[in-house]
Amino acid sequence: MKSYRMLFFFMATLLAVSLACGGSAEPTANPTLPPVPTNPPVDVQPTQEQQQQQPSNAMVTFVDGNNLLAFDLPGDWTYENNDLGREVYSDTQAYSDTFLSPDGSAKIQSLIMFADAGVTMNNSTSQAVALDILNTYYSSTGTNNGDIRISSDQIMNDGSERFEWTSKGGGYSGISFFEVRGSDKRTWLMWTLIWDNSADQAVLDVLDNAIATYYVP
Repeated sequence: MKSYRMLFFFMATLLAVSLACGGSAEPTANPTLPPVPTNPPVDVQPTQEQQQQQPSNAMVTFVDGNNLLAFDLPGDWTYENNDLGREVYSDTQAYSDTFLSPDGSAKIQSLIMFADAGVTMNNSTSQAVALDILNTYYSSTGTNNGDIRISSDQIMNDGSERFEWTSKGGGYSGISFFEVRGSDKRTWLMWTLIWDNSADQAVLDVLDNAIATYYVP
């Protein structure tokens, strides 16, 4: 991963990025997410349900360790938590939670960043950060060279923003929801669902259900 980059160093450049959008759509109905107070980073562990689960396609509920998000998915998806520290940006602490489908054709990942004192974000900053993250870490080439193409950009009823995107060279697509959280505007969340373009319909149904069951605890 690229390390020690200042969050606001990228803002002026990234705000000029042209989105290859298919046009903004009407706001999509989604449960309203009330502001969540910022919590300090903690060592995130799977919930008791994940710890106790046996390989099974029975549905379980994942709850983020800071209660920032929750959603349902099958119990046989492989779980991994990563404490990213300051690897993403030098003025934030970050961690991710990732679930991989049994056949490896889809992934659900949340990325949480806590900005240092004195660093705040707004909607414009949030969009620029999302574009930077997608182009740097979700690109098939691993570089900010335009591999990720945004096909849709929507503002949701809860105030979050949704990108639908494809990897030009990687043969996969994704949906990313992102937003600023907390009254102090120092918590940033990005929730991404990725699938191979050849993924089975059953896998796509799991992703649809994860979106449908998403909520803030």
